[in-house]
Amino acid sequence: MHPWLRLLGKPWFVAATVALVVLTTVETALGNGALGVLAAVTGALLGTIVLPMCTRTGLLLGSFLLGLRVRHIVFGAGRRLGTVRAGQVEVTFRTLPVVLSADIGPRREPVIARCWTAGLVSALFGVAVATAGWFGLGTPFWDGFAPAATAVLLYQLIPGRTPLRTSTGWLLFGLPRQDAGRAREFRAGAYAAEAHRLLQRGELDRAQAVVDELGGIAPDSHTALSCRVTMHEARGEFDTATMLLLGQLSEQQPPRREMCYMLAGLAGLGLAAAEAGQLPAADIVPTAERALHDSVRLGFPAFELSGTFGLLALSQGEPAEAVRLCGTGAEYSTSTTSRADNLATLARAYMAEGENGRARETLAEAERLADWWPRVRSVRERLDVVG
Repeated sequence: MHPWLRLLGKPWFVAATVALVVLTTVETALGNGALGVLAAVTGALLGTIVLPMCTRTGLLLGSFLLGLRVRHIVFGAGRRLGTVRAGQVEVTFRTLPVVLSADIGPRREPVIARCWTAGLVSALFGVAVATAGWFGLGTPFWDGFAPAATAVLLYQLIPGRTPLRTSTGWLLFGLPRQDAGRAREFRAGAYAAEAHRLLQRGELDRAQAVVDELGGIAPDSHTALSCRVTMHEARGEFDTATMLLLGQLSEQQPPRREMCYMLAGLAGLGLAAAEAGQLPAADIVPTAERALHDSVRLGFPAFELSGTFGLLALSQGEPAEAVRLCGTGAEYSTSTTSRADNLATLARAYMAEGENGRARETLAEAERLADWWPRVRSVRERLDVVG
């Protein structure tokens, strides 16, 4: 199908087109002319940008006040400008200040009540902004801003939870209605967050203790399995981690969101196991490739998996493509270990192209982040052999 035809079927494109036609018709009928139409379109555009940023700001404020875990805040889109640390929170700034996102999750009980209240604060921020827009109705700018902000608010109040996105509506209406099993999984996220925090600091033994505690509380949960897999990966036991995930996928059919994460994890671990010689590449690389594409098909954003696609390209003898993809992966990584891992792959890709100098520079950056990470150590050993 031609790209333009695919574009015509996108909901956001249809909504933008309808809004443009409606605003043009209304402003023309009111006698505001071309400048009125331009002001209304500008207001609508800003409404679609400002409203989500305000609801996210409300969620952040509620999270800080209610004791939720806030690990990483990203302000803007596009190329990374820099990252600063405020306490235990990393704040990354990007070139286009049009979005605000954050890695937020449970930290301590009562988990569900805290998250629901944070969602309420988020919704109230959105309602306040949308309502303020309606008070300006009668001028072209606010004629565009108010309905656009209201439409975005209503969309955000629809319960939805996909990879890397949880809507305000899900926190308000979906979270309290979970069954006992799903609620237990959600509460287990507090243990996973603590284990992840310790792991990012290289404190493997303390992280393992948290994972063991979680295993005693919810041994059969997907969260506990994910934590065990991550600990095996952190110790360089890629084969064991891969087989754990394969076993879980063969025994159960997890929900779509969890399936996305598990397939993405399986892809990265399988490729790492093949790279390390822990599993036969002829068997595991095709499996990893299928898992990677299935994860994207189920909803995982492809650009967030750029590093894994880069590792796949490297395993298939395409170092130039691996350089491009792993550069993107390192740029958009949201954790210390994932960025170090992507940089390790990038260094290996440079080595495959015969650019050992650039490989050393890249690896030095990875080592500043996590010199203990298994794939970082592995690349260091390879470079030391090359000399």
